[in-house]
This record gives sequence, C-alpha cells and structure tokens, in this order.
Amino acid sequence: MLDDQRIDFSLNDLPILISGAEKTGTSFFTVCLLVNLLKSGHKVILFSAHPAAKEEFRNQAGTDLTGALIIDSEKEDDFIEIIKTIPDLSERVVLIKNIDSYSQKLFEAVKDLELVIFSGDLDKCNFAADLLKKKFSSKIFFSYSEKEPIEELKSLPKYSGKIVSEKYNGVIKLDV
Repeated sequence: MLDDQRIDFSLNDLPILISGAEKTGTSFFTVCLLVNLLKSGHKVILFSAHPAAKEEFRNQAGTDLTGALIIDSEKEDDFIEIIKTIPDLSERVVLIKNIDSYSQKLFEAVKDLELVIFSGDLDKCNFAADLLKKKFSSKIFFSYSEKEPIEELKSLPKYSGKIVSEKYNGVIKLDV
C-alpha cells in the first residue's frame, strides 16, 4: 500500500534499493515483493545471508516455485559462480538480501544488472558508497540512514517505509 492505495511493482520499477535497520519490516517487505513478482510471472533469484528469508519466501510462494531459483548457500563466492552459469540471468529479478553481510566483490558481480533488488542495512553495507552511485528506479527506506539522510524517515511509523521513485513518492507498507 502506498499512502493507503494498493500498488503492484513491475519490472519498470527496477532496480530497487530497499534499506532498513533490523526489526523495521525491511526483510519481510522485500520477500513479499519478490514473491509478488514471481506470482506475476517473472523469473526470480533469491540470495540471502540468512535461511529464514528463504524459508519465508518458500512459505509465501507455496508449492509452485516454477521460475524461482533459491541459492541455498549463503557464501558470496558460491553465488557469484552460480550466476555465471545462468543463461537467462538478464531476464531474472535478482534479489541480493542482507547487503550488509557481503563485500564489494558481490556488488561488482551484479552492479550492471537492471532487474536487481538490493536489500539490507545501508549504513552497515561495505559497498554503500558505490551502491548509492547506481541509478535506481526506486528506493525504499524503512529507517533513517546516515548514508542517505532523509529527515522525514526519523518519524516513520513502525513497519512503514518511504518510497522515492520515478513513479511513486510516499509512505509504503504491506497490506496484511
């Protein structure tokens, strides 16, 4: 929901940066977004530092995971090697979840992808400076960030984010 109106993200809204500190709703929102893209018929790849996100994705997606590739390893070197072998990589939405757990090496491997979602705590991200140089169609913040300071983020309601994009600008939250 954006300002209490339902919205559906599309490939035109990518690439997306989703940032937030722990316990702000960032992770749940990100997984829901990827599931919605999968259910809309888009092929997706999920890479996360934590098994809980993969489990939540599987629970929400249900039994039909056609079009979904869930990288079981949490190691960035494994992920980088795997994506080199994916022939239709440019046609898949790639979610890099927990950006704060990875290095510049991971960013270099995916920085030129257009269908990508970077999610995690921007303030703890090792490659935040380069990440912020990337042109994003959408940025969503669930908490105030020292690296990308937006004053109004200090007063966001819990589990709500601020979206700034070519198409949207306002408070976003899940309709659960």
